[in-house]
Amino acid sequence: MSKLELYLSKIVKYGLYAILLTPLAFWPKALFPFLTPKFILFQILVEIVFGAWIIMKLDFKNWLVIALVLFFAISFVSALFGVDFSRSFWGLGARMTGLFAELHFLAWFLVLVSFLKNKEEWNRYINFSFVVALIVAATAFYQNPKWGLSFGYGIFNNPTFVAPYLIFHFFWGLYQALNLKSQISNLKKLWRWFFAAGAALLLFVILFAQIRGAVLGLLIGIFALGLGLILSDILSRRLRIILLTCYVLLIAGLVAFWQLRDNQFIQSFSPIRRVTGISLSETTVQTRLLTWRVALKGVKSAGWRTFFGTGPENFNYSFNKYYNPRFLKFGGGGFGETWFDKPHNAALEVLAETGIIGGLAYVLIWFAAVVSLFKLFKSGQKLLSIILISAFSAYLGTVFFSFDSFGSWFGLYLFLAFLASHNNANAEENIRMPRIANTIHSRLASFAITLAVFALLYVNYSIWRANVADADALRTFSQNPESGLALFEKSLSYKSPYKSEYQFDLVASVGGAAEKGLPIKNLEDTINFALDEADKAVAAHPQNAGSYTDMLRIYNILGTLGHDPEILAQAEQFGKKSLELSPNRQETLFYLTRTALLQNKSATAVEWAKQAVAADPAIGTGHWYLGLSLIADNQKTAGIIEIKKALELSYRLQNQKEKDFVKNLGL
Repeated sequence: MSKLELYLSKIVKYGLYAILLTPLAFWPKALFPFLTPKFILFQILVEIVFGAWIIMKLDFKNWLVIALVLFFAISFVSALFGVDFSRSFWGLGARMTGLFAELHFLAWFLVLVSFLKNKEEWNRYINFSFVVALIVAATAFYQNPKWGLSFGYGIFNNPTFVAPYLIFHFFWGLYQALNLKSQISNLKKLWRWFFAAGAALLLFVILFAQIRGAVLGLLIGIFALGLGLILSDILSRRLRIILLTCYVLLIAGLVAFWQLRDNQFIQSFSPIRRVTGISLSETTVQTRLLTWRVALKGVKSAGWRTFFGTGPENFNYSFNKYYNPRFLKFGGGGFGETWFDKPHNAALEVLAETGIIGGLAYVLIWFAAVVSLFKLFKSGQKLLSIILISAFSAYLGTVFFSFDSFGSWFGLYLFLAFLASHNNANAEENIRMPRIANTIHSRLASFAITLAVFALLYVNYSIWRANVADADALRTFSQNPESGLALFEKSLSYKSPYKSEYQFDLVASVGGAAEKGLPIKNLEDTINFALDEADKAVAAHPQNAGSYTDMLRIYNILGTLGHDPEILAQAEQFGKKSLELSPNRQETLFYLTRTALLQNKSATAVEWAKQAVAADPAIGTGHWYLGLSLIADNQKTAGIIEIKKALELSYRLQNQKEKDFVKNLGL
């Protein structure tokens, strides 16, 4: 090797190990301190590693590689023809799961498959990742209110995001514990106990988090493991009979446990209370079922978009268009359960966002994975293949009720890269590190790649600075509006694909401060500045109904202060635009009712409220607004009837003013 090749090789090697540390990344001052640092650090390291790798022209052909690259290519085409390319490419700032991040995971996958050339290197690499996973799991037992770390949640701050990552490493720990069984040296025995203890810790943390989808996925994986061991000849006949007996007893125990789930003793055990409390009538179950139906309806009714979908990360547009008013029945009277940007099912998400073509490419990935697992089993590595099948089954079970994020992608791409590389472990002679061609074209290409890497590093730097500045602004504004405003301006000065989200943070903070009467210097100029930025945010994503509803709400707040007819007229326009994109959305209709009342247009308010009631007569809030509108329209008797009906439908009085109002009506 030349010195350059040697240096590049070391960059790739140590960079790959550094990537395994990214799940530990955390920065309390970031806007999303548990996810943004992970994505930013991961992307920076992948850019450096991939740049060094591609300069060396490493190449490797594999069906899994082809399937993943094809899926990404179709996703990119779907984004180009989708509703909102920017959102598809960058995703939301809170998750960052757009094509930009997915491209980095794909690049990491390609480097792993090409660079880690044998089983020993792979074992060292994933063993290192296993140690990192144990540290991640251990953070679940630490809490720090100042940093936002909560007991039981860990450094991801959301067990749903970290569970698939831990599940993969749990099965790897089992594999190493069982695989080292035949080794007789004291050191091997010590390692065996280390992996067994580590797997036990991961299992406890997964169960302790009480994420139902993760627990169900884990159980599916464990049963797949048991079935594989029982049906194969890995274990002796005697051990298989013992294992079968244990699994029969386990199944019987789970059935009995489920039948007795309402028992006071079982319910007193908090780590399993959420799991045993599963019911079809529960809010999360009902909202998921409704969301799945909306997703399927969106695919069926999408016209030509049926083939390529709305574009990655654009499910919210389909959800808004086919919004079901029944969603308002859930969430305790609030609107938190009426805005979904994920269907909480990974397969449905792919189908809705990338269409039938993307769905077929998605299936191709799993088909290629199954073929690779079968080949691995036939090659004689039966225990390894069964463990990987179990991990794969657990992942699919988990994302059936969830969606991919940093943790699930990290575990998934690590699993697929390991499988793709291991499936070709007997053909190591086909993997070569070619020498860098000493030509002017190669040098120019290397220089261009280096410039591209630096450009990508700058993109990540800019995203990070904007994120931290916005977080500082949100923390500061309520105590010191002037300093907070300066920090908002600093955040908006950076080039960030998530700028529209920070602009809405600004206008929401200013609007909230105005509503509460907080002292703000140059209030009129500040409000105008915030509204100008909000207009830019709306223009950045013109098909997003949520943005128009937010603007309607904020303009109503400002209109309440001064009853400015221009402000209220603008609020009405925002509301009408939102309804064009999301018909029958009661929240928008309620705000429009309020706008009309502020404009002293009581008859118009009645019409808006009637639309809300017609959307779903079983929602008490609709009757409440209709009652207010009728009373304002001098139809007091009819209004009282509607107010009474609202209370019968469990409408919750929001404040003392509403309580006094009801009392004055004699109700």
